[in-house]
Amino acid sequence: MKTFYFLVSAGALSVGLSACGSASDPAPPTCTQAHDVVVATSDYASSGVTALRLSDGKRESRFGVDLGKDPALAVSRGRLFLLARDQDLAFELDPTCGAPIAKIGLHDEGASGVQNPQDLAVDSAGRMWVPRFNDGTLLVLEGGARTTVPLGAYDEDGNPQPASVRIVRTSRGERAFVSLERLDRDLVSRRASAVLELDTATRAPVRAHPLLGKNPFGAMVEHEGGLYLAEPGNFDADDEPDAGVERFDPETGASRMVLGERELGGSVAELAFAGPCLVAIVADPKKDVNATSLVLADTRGTPRVTARGDTTLRTSGYDLQGLFVRGDTLFVGDRRARGDGTYEVHGFRITDTCTLTRDTSLPPLSLPQKPVALRSVLQNTR
Repeated sequence: MKTFYFLVSAGALSVGLSACGSASDPAPPTCTQAHDVVVATSDYASSGVTALRLSDGKRESRFGVDLGKDPALAVSRGRLFLLARDQDLAFELDPTCGAPIAKIGLHDEGASGVQNPQDLAVDSAGRMWVPRFNDGTLLVLEGGARTTVPLGAYDEDGNPQPASVRIVRTSRGERAFVSLERLDRDLVSRRASAVLELDTATRAPVRAHPLLGKNPFGAMVEHEGGLYLAEPGNFDADDEPDAGVERFDPETGASRMVLGERELGGSVAELAFAGPCLVAIVADPKKDVNATSLVLADTRGTPRVTARGDTTLRTSGYDLQGLFVRGDTLFVGDRRARGDGTYEVHGFRITDTCTLTRDTSLPPLSLPQKPVALRSVLQNTR
């Protein structure tokens, strides 16, 4: 195993990562050619970053201790970040191949335990906004300055579990919107969640907007002026009336349920859009299994489900992770090992009627480690 060191600043900050895998997985310290998809991978013991090229399926992968065991990806204003959540670190990545170009500490001096950063967004002034799940705080980074915004007042148990952040310009000015899961101390969802609005200029909370659903899980999806939230409620049930997909309007603060989990057939884990077509990874309620499937819905007029796992993709465990749309092509990560020990990224065409067909124009897309998150390097800023 060969180790590369990535110099990222005049201050000689270095990021030690390793390149491993087959000879088709070269990982030079800087990008030598453009790729199309960046994937965070993890077996929850170690993690890596793989970049895929859609023209021929070639990949390059990087692994490292600093990437921790529980990574996530964030894209904001054309910048790509990997969050090493269990390490309280973020790495800015070169979006053309996933090579690290900066290492950012997200742990407060004197804080006890892991603060667990969940997401990262960049505002128009270049400030980084990072919700931290474990201690219910929001970190704002501006150059060398750090501001910690405590959010304990927004949940009676002192921690509203901030999970995702988006920066949106409204008629009131630029705002940061942070989803609050508001779980109980046993991490069970028993009450409605909220979206907290903050003024990016002052970093001050403005108001908390109540949501109709429970437990906004993972990253909010910005689409046609709205913020869409996957709200599984509790993963051990698939018939909760206040779980499903919710649309929040950052201009008015109003929200509405788009589809309930009864209609979707499971607890929603991830979302993506292709025009009016909503794509969701949903999980069944069986404890310690939570088998996943793909569900599509047409949101024109009255939203309705148009395709389910029997005609799309279904697994026997919690295997579908990582979802994004590029044009009319849907990419989905699959954590089931193939015969050669690699892991597949599926490619589908989304039809005008919001159904799926296999994209036969794509080469086989394989990963050396299990996927957890996918991003297109050409994805729009958020």
